[in-house]
Formats: sequence, C-alpha cells, structure tokens
Amino acid sequence: MRSIVVTFIIAVLALSSCKKAKTTDAFMNTATITGPNLTMTACGAAFMIRIHGVTDSTAQFNAMPPGSTVDLSTATFPINVKINWHHNTGNSCDTFSNIITLDAAQVVD
Repeated sequence: MRSIVVTFIIAVLALSSCKKAKTTDAFMNTATITGPNLTMTACGAAFMIRIHGVTDSTAQFNAMPPGSTVDLSTATFPINVKINWHHNTGNSCDTFSNIITLDAAQVVD
C-alpha cells in the first residue's frame, strides 16, 4: 500500500511539473506586398514588398512560405501581411537587389 501512495505522489509531482509548449503569434514585422516586380532585371525577384519599420524597406522575394494561404498568381494587391523573414546572403546578386526569403507570413485583416 505504501508503494502505491509513493508512486501516486511521484506521478502527481511529475505531471504537475510538465509545462505546455508556449505558442506565439509574434512576427518580426508587418509589411505590404505591393505586387509583381515589373522590372525583372537579372538580379531581380518576382514580387515587391515594403517592410514596415525597416530603414531599407523596399525588398523583393520570389515565393510565399510553405503553409501560406496567399496565392500570389491570383491575389489583388496590395496585401498587408505580418512576416518573419531573412536576408539572402548566399550570393552578391541577392544582397545587391535586397532579395529576402519569407519564413512565415499571415495576412492582416
């Protein structure tokens, strides 16, 4: 009987110390996808985006991140979004043209 009580107490302590993973809806920036890049130079990307709160705010990107519900081929621009992003530093063309990769995006109503 004593071992059952001890096992029960250990189980209660173990379960009470478990914490649920915290999920967050925090994004790095808000932005406006302004539309297709009509200049399409050799060092260009397919779409233009203006990132709010960033000094050099006009950037380019090629695709929405996986899981995004935005279909850029049928979208009506401008589109306001919240984004997580990073600079492409792998080649000088991407750095020169300020091409970014969107890691996450959510449309702002």
